[in-house]
Amino acid sequence: MNPTRGKELALSQYGRGVDVIFHAAGASGLGVFDAAEEKQKYAIGCDSNQNDVKPGRIASSMLKRVDTAVFEIIKAEKNGTFQAGRHDFGLKDNGIDYAVDKNNAALIAPYKAKLDEVRAKIVAGEIKVPDYYLLKK
Repeated sequence: MNPTRGKELALSQYGRGVDVIFHAAGASGLGVFDAAEEKQKYAIGCDSNQNDVKPGRIASSMLKRVDTAVFEIIKAEKNGTFQAGRHDFGLKDNGIDYAVDKNNAALIAPYKAKLDEVRAKIVAGEIKVPDYYLLKK
C-alpha cells in the first residue's frame, strides 16, 4: 500500500508510451490514478467501481462481484445443493464485470459493441480465457 510508489511506476510506464494501465495494486493504485490524471492518460480500476476517483481518466473498473458469489453460495446451501470446494464465478454467471457509469460512459461508448461481442464469445466458449492456476509452471 504505497500510492507514491504506484504513481512513480505509472509515470515511468506512461513515459515509455503506455496509454492505459490496469492496476491490481490495492491502495497503490491510487497513485496510478494520480499519474493518469497528471499525464492525461487512462487507468483501469480493480475489484470495485473506482470510476469516480478520477472521472474521465478511469476507462473502467474490473468488478469482482462478491455479492453474486455470496448470494449463489447461500442459495445453494438453502436448496441443499451446496458442495464444499472451489467455486469459480466469471462472466457467464455475473461473477466479474466491468463498470460503466456516468464517469466513463462516454469513454466506453465507442467500444461498447466490441466489448459486448467479446463478452458473448467468452461466455459461449468461442474465446478461451486461460486459467492461471491451471497453467504449467
